[in-house]
Amino acid sequence: MNSELTLYDYWRIINRRKWVAMLTFAVTIISVLFYTRLQPVTYKSQGVIKFKPPASYARLPGSEVTEWDPWGAVATELRVIMSSEVAERAASRLGVLKRDGADTQRVASLLGSYKAERLQDSNLISISAFSPNPQMAARTVQAVIESYREYDLEQKSAQARKTLDDISARKAEVESSLRSLERQRQSFYERNPKSGMSSVLANQLADMEIRKRELLEKYTPNHPEIMNIEQRIGVLQGKLAEIPAQETELVRMTRELRMQEELYTTLNKEHESAKLGVSSIVSFVTVINPPTPSGSPVSPNKQLNLMVGIFMGLFLAIVLVFILENLDVSISTIEDIEGFLKLPVLGLIPNILSEKPLDNWLTQFFKKERYTVEAFRSALIFNKRYASSVIEAYHTLRTNIVSNLNTKESFAVVFSSAGAAEGKTLTAVNFALASANSGLKTLLIDADMRRPAIYQIFGLDKQPGLSDVLSGRAEWQDVVTESADFIMGGMNFEHLMRFQGVENLKIMNCGAAPANVVDLLDSWRWEELMTSLKSEFDVVIFDAPPVLLFIDSVILAKHTDGVVLVYKAGKIARGALRRAKEQITGVNARMIGVVLNGVRASEMGPQYGYYYYDYNNYVKR
Repeated sequence: MNSELTLYDYWRIINRRKWVAMLTFAVTIISVLFYTRLQPVTYKSQGVIKFKPPASYARLPGSEVTEWDPWGAVATELRVIMSSEVAERAASRLGVLKRDGADTQRVASLLGSYKAERLQDSNLISISAFSPNPQMAARTVQAVIESYREYDLEQKSAQARKTLDDISARKAEVESSLRSLERQRQSFYERNPKSGMSSVLANQLADMEIRKRELLEKYTPNHPEIMNIEQRIGVLQGKLAEIPAQETELVRMTRELRMQEELYTTLNKEHESAKLGVSSIVSFVTVINPPTPSGSPVSPNKQLNLMVGIFMGLFLAIVLVFILENLDVSISTIEDIEGFLKLPVLGLIPNILSEKPLDNWLTQFFKKERYTVEAFRSALIFNKRYASSVIEAYHTLRTNIVSNLNTKESFAVVFSSAGAAEGKTLTAVNFALASANSGLKTLLIDADMRRPAIYQIFGLDKQPGLSDVLSGRAEWQDVVTESADFIMGGMNFEHLMRFQGVENLKIMNCGAAPANVVDLLDSWRWEELMTSLKSEFDVVIFDAPPVLLFIDSVILAKHTDGVVLVYKAGKIARGALRRAKEQITGVNARMIGVVLNGVRASEMGPQYGYYYYDYNNYVKR
């Protein structure tokens, strides 16, 4: 047996379980659609900003920018944007803060509704917000951008404002001291109206000291100009020493006043410079793409979910089909059956459906064991519109049986199966009809005394029948029925009369159910009965119970020319089929072969399926 699978084998496996695959696919798609419908609708709004100092910023007063690192700076700003400080400012702008105990939760909720990320290989930052309301998503992005710009500007101007505040405080302090000194000097002049020379010398001395201090900022103390000024300062100090003592106080006040005036002038310049620096501070944030409300939601993505559902459905369907195939211990191909049982497949019986759709569904999908009487009758070959291909299958079966028996005389065969509901009765009845259609005198015997069905199909009385013949209560000639009885039994008269050879068919029913079927079947009258039947009929067909359920078929096999096992592909395990064969051959009965029943053309190998289709097309023309 070839273990390598071809592409056609894979297709056959999937086709055999196409309903399982289709159901799995449908359930997956429905589940995905249901899941999609349950998802909340979410809209996305996006804004893009650039974080970079202006080109002229480094030249402005108060700027501390020397070298610009865009990668490190953007990474830092991403954390700033996602901070609770910015989120709280944005929440305040949106009006979601109620100043109660839920503020923290509201800020955390807003922080989770947006995200910031760097656009690849740039100093651009994308800020995205998600909300069930598209307008709210855009407002959130706008609030975050404005809050971030405000925070960035505050941080950039904080140092400059502190410097301005410090200079203003110092300026006010010097101005107060200057006014105090001016009042002291004015008071001195009022007390000493003739004093004044000392003030001139004091002013000159103050000028020299200021000049010396300015030069010390540029030169060392040994510089000639500085040394010259020091000499002049010494001369002025000597002259001041000769001034009367009452003017010493005036000189001191004059010098301090001159020093405070100079300091005030310096502080005033620095104050103006600091004010200019504060006013020149700008934010590094520039809006590139402002946020706009989205017209379509980003979640759920119905098209994407549907595509995922389709691929997932196909994947699960194929996986499930092959799992079921691996778990299936039945046999489905001719080669497998012949290789496993070492028996020939005598025929392929196409899948014959009833004209009652409900019965087909019950038997195929809900595993009902048997058709109703009306459904069974509609599956007989003389009731089928295109019966030629089906009859041809039974002709092929009969030819193969005769070939395996290697006889040209009358023969008797038992039709049985390994288990129940494999179509043995329908196969036996149609085989009998096809044999009669070929002009062969055919006798169909219902040997299934456990669960007889043939008498119901043809509308006949259950007894007398086979049990009466075997028990000696009647002769077989007296219990055989013919076509006239079929018509009276409710069969379709028009179809029956149109079917050629129906007069060649005779039927023997099962008769009254005996107390012990096994003892009755194993009676001594078989040899005489079979001789008589073969002398009268060309083909004798026994419809017997399943081999693994009852011993009846095995007993009948010992008194006939052989047994034909009807096997419905995929119905029972291969081990059961082999066990049925072993039970028959174990009593030295002949096992003729196997009939593969209920075969669809799509389930056959290409070497068989094409023949079936070709024959169908040929006979219809």
